[in-house]
Amino acid sequence: MEWLEPWCSAAQMGEQVAQGWQRQLQIEVPPGHVLYGVPVKLLARGNGDDALFELMDGSGRVANVHLTWSKSQERLPWPGTDIHSSLQDWVETVMVPEHQEWVS
Repeated sequence: MEWLEPWCSAAQMGEQVAQGWQRQLQIEVPPGHVLYGVPVKLLARGNGDDALFELMDGSGRVANVHLTWSKSQERLPWPGTDIHSSLQDWVETVMVPEHQEWVS
């Protein structure tokens, strides 16, 4: 997959860094949040605190998440999360528009 700025692949970040972002998500997500209890895998990091996670529930969905880097569980609706039906849907609705804004 070609990642467009400001997004970069989690593979470029290294395994320890990627695991750190996944741990942070687990810390922040409170009961009742759409990602609570859902296994995820970091796919990419965006600008600042934005991250893209694959939902490992077999649905093919991805979550665009804005982490807060709190040291404890957040209150709903945080961390800010948008669920996309597929990686392709996310590419078209998030990555491409963000890239166009980034380069202009």
